[in-house]
Amino acid sequence: MTKERPDSPCIAVCSTAVGDDICRGCARSFDEISNWCFMDAEERERVWLQLPSRQRGLKIAAVFACLPELHQGQDGEWMSVPCLPLWFRMEGDCLRWRAEAGTVCQRDCAGWSPAQVAAFLREQAGIEHN
Repeated sequence: MTKERPDSPCIAVCSTAVGDDICRGCARSFDEISNWCFMDAEERERVWLQLPSRQRGLKIAAVFACLPELHQGQDGEWMSVPCLPLWFRMEGDCLRWRAEAGTVCQRDCAGWSPAQVAAFLREQAGIEHN
């Protein structure tokens, strides 16, 4: 059963107009925003379900002072930031990460701030932070 939702996730803080691939306001991709009115209910629901994870990813990427990139793997959607050789995603309180084609690792991050998650990802990538 589909949850009762607004017509759109838009919160009028659009950043795709300035060239961002992922909107800093609603966390949809440029393609999702462009095609929203053409999507059926199932496609829209799939996007709605991705937004909480993307919103956390946006906060983690902000610690690195960049926007994340989205990647579609056979096992779902992943994010990356230019300064790390890892893909990552948040599933509730669980952080999953991997090298682009590597083994998936996970860690419970309940109560962690975006800065703590970013520091942990740096550590996993073997990158020192100055």
